[in-house]
Amino acid sequence: RDFARDRKRKVASHLALAIGDGAATVLARGAPAEVTDVVMTQPAPSDPSLSAVLRTVTEPTPGCLVEIWRDDALVKTIDMTSKHGKFYGDATFGGLAWTADSASIVYVAERPEYDKAKPATPETDAVQQAAGEGDITDGISGGVAGVADPRRYELEEDWGETFAGKRPPVLVVLDVRTGAARVLPSASDVSPGQPQLFTARGGEERIVFTGYTFAGHKHGVVYCQNRPSGIYTCDLDGSNVQCLFRGSARSPRVTPSQQGVVFLTTATGGPHAATSEIVYHDLGTGQTTTVVPIIDRPLGDPLNVGGTSLPAGFPGIYADQLPARPWLRLAGCPEQEVLALSSLWRSTTAVLTLDITNRALALHTPVDGTESSAVLGAADGLLVSRRSTPAQPGELAVGVATCAPHTKTVAIQWSHVVRPAVDNIAWQVLRSDDGGPLESIFVYPQQHLPATRHFWPGGSAAARPLVIVPHGGPHSTYTLDYNPLVAGLVRLGFGVLLVNFTGSLGFGQDAVLAQIGRMDTLSLDEIQESARRVHAAGGGDPAATVYLGGSYSGYTGALLAGRAPGFYRAIVLRNPVIGIGENAVMSDIPDWCWAELGLEYSFDAPPELSPEVFAKMWHASPSRLVGAVRDPLLLLLGADDRRVPPAQSLSYFHRLKAAGAPVQCKMYPGVGHPLDTVEAERDSFVSIARFFAAALTEDSAK
Repeated sequence: RDFARDRKRKVASHLALAIGDGAATVLARGAPAEVTDVVMTQPAPSDPSLSAVLRTVTEPTPGCLVEIWRDDALVKTIDMTSKHGKFYGDATFGGLAWTADSASIVYVAERPEYDKAKPATPETDAVQQAAGEGDITDGISGGVAGVADPRRYELEEDWGETFAGKRPPVLVVLDVRTGAARVLPSASDVSPGQPQLFTARGGEERIVFTGYTFAGHKHGVVYCQNRPSGIYTCDLDGSNVQCLFRGSARSPRVTPSQQGVVFLTTATGGPHAATSEIVYHDLGTGQTTTVVPIIDRPLGDPLNVGGTSLPAGFPGIYADQLPARPWLRLAGCPEQEVLALSSLWRSTTAVLTLDITNRALALHTPVDGTESSAVLGAADGLLVSRRSTPAQPGELAVGVATCAPHTKTVAIQWSHVVRPAVDNIAWQVLRSDDGGPLESIFVYPQQHLPATRHFWPGGSAAARPLVIVPHGGPHSTYTLDYNPLVAGLVRLGFGVLLVNFTGSLGFGQDAVLAQIGRMDTLSLDEIQESARRVHAAGGGDPAATVYLGGSYSGYTGALLAGRAPGFYRAIVLRNPVIGIGENAVMSDIPDWCWAELGLEYSFDAPPELSPEVFAKMWHASPSRLVGAVRDPLLLLLGADDRRVPPAQSLSYFHRLKAAGAPVQCKMYPGVGHPLDTVEAERDSFVSIARFFAAALTEDSAK
C-alpha cells in the first residue's frame, strides 16, 4: 500500500537461498522491481528460459501488451490493444498457458468493443456500398455509416462485484512468432476462463477451460463457488467444443502426464461456499472419478473413503481455486502425479498433497492453532508456501518433497525465510467444549505499551477493551493468517475475538448446512456465547465490549443492535445487509437472500419476490428493528458495492436519525464491497478507532 500515491503496488524480488536444517538462508536478494502493471506471467513448459508476460499500460495511451522474454532479455512486444479489451487476470477467469512447441499462448481478455457511431463520409459510403451493406432502413446486421454497431448498446450484463463494467471474457490464442491472434468464438450462454492446454491422444493440442453458464441473468460469481459451470475442451481455433463435466466446477489442472485433468466441484445452488470435491477426468477414456469426496464431519481417525486414504481430522476440501502451478515431481517416484493445494482446516489454512496415482491425501503443516500456510506454487520437487500468524505478516517457506519408495508416502521438509514478527501480539484458538464447529481466534496484546495507553492504560486483562469480529459470508472462515486491521486494533490495546460460528468453512459439510434457514438466530446466539466466554475467562471488559462486522456479520451486528441493546458500547457495520427483501432485487447475488433463509431458488428461472416471501425476509431483517437501536452505530459504505448496494443502509441511516439513535455514516466513492482501496482502508481504520474511543470514553464518563 502506497499511502503517498494512494494506490496499491506490486513488487517482485529474486532470492537466492541455501536450504537446510529447517532454515532457508538468503544468500542474495535482488532489488525490488515494481510489477503493478503485470497482469500474468508464465514460463514455457518446454523451455523455462522463455516467458510470456501480459501487461496493461496507461502511457502514452492505455493498452494491452504481450511481452515475450528470454531470460532477462525482452525478445518481442505485441500490442493487442486493437484486438480485444482488458486482460482478465483474476482467479475466477484469468489464465495463461503455452502450447507444447512454445509457439503460441492462450489467455483470457474482454471481448472486443463494438464500434461506436462515426460520421459518414463519401469514403465510408463507398466502402459500405462495395461491401454490399445497405442503409438504415434495410434489415441488416452490420454497421451503417454514421450509426453505431447495433450490438454496442444491447444489454450485456457483467459478472457482478469486482467485474463491474467489464465486457464478457473470451479466449485468445496468439502466435508469438508472427503476432497473429485469434479471438475464439464462445457460446452465447457460456463465459470461458482459466484455460489450460493439453496434447490429445491424436497429437493435436486442445484447450481445457472453465465455462460459467447462464440463462439470461448473470449472477455475481466472485466468492461464489456454487454457480452453474462446467469443464470444457476445444481445439485451438475454438471448434470441436466438448463438455467434460457439468455442474459447479472450476480450476481445471492438466496432469503432468497429459492423461487427465483435475478440478474442483461444489454443489450447485444453496450456500455460496461449501465443502468441495476433487474430481479427476481421464482424457483418454472419458471417465470421471471423484478422488476426494464431500466430508460431512471431520474424520476421527485416518480413513479410506471412496478409494482415497484421508488423514485423521480431515474436514473436507475448502479451496476457492487450485494453485496455478500445483504439480510436484518426486525424486525416486517419477510415476506419481502429486497435486499440492491449500485448504481450510478448522480455523487455519493447511498445505495438503494429493497423490492422484495412489489415491492418498496427506497433511503437511500444523493444524494445532500455531500458524496458517498457503501454497504459492510447485516446481519439480520444490514447494513454495507462505506461512503466517496473527503476529507474522507472512514469511516464505520452501519445502523439499520426497517419497518413500516402498510406501509411496509423500513427505515435505520445510525451510523458512524468517522475518521479524509484530511485537506485543499473542493469540489462542478457543474451541467449544464439545469439539463442535463453533470456534474463535482470540488475538490480544501481551502487555501495556505506550501505544495501548488510550484504550488499555493499565490494569489486568479483564480490564482490556474487547472487539467482537465475526466474519461475513456467512460461509467463510477466519484463519490464523495475519490481518492488518486486527493487528492494528491489538496494537492499540484491544483484545479482538474472531468468531467462526456454525456455518463457517473448514468444519465439515454438516456445519455449513446447519446455518441454512437459521441465518437470523444460530450465529447470533453463538456470537454472544463467544463474547460471554471471553468475559467469564477474564479476557476482556464486558463494560468495554464493542462490535465490528461487515456484509453478513454487518447483518448480524445490526440485528444485535436491535435485539441486544446495551451489550455493545459501540457497533461498526461495513456494507451490512439491512433489508433482505431490498437486497434481493438490488444485489448481484439475489439467490443468497433465498438460499440462506432455506427457500428454493432457480438460476434458470429466478422466483418472483412474492408478498409471502418478502414477509419472511422482512421478519429476518434488521430494518424492522430500527426503533430498538440505542447504542452508537457507525456505517461504513462503498458507493459502488454490487454485492450489498448501499441504498438499504442509507435508508436505515435516515430512519435511525429520525428515531434519535446515535448513528453516523461514511460513504466511500468508487469503492466496492470489500472497502479495499488504500484510502478506504486507511480512513475506515482511523474512523473505527476514533468511533470506539468516543463511545468508550463517553461510557466511562457516565
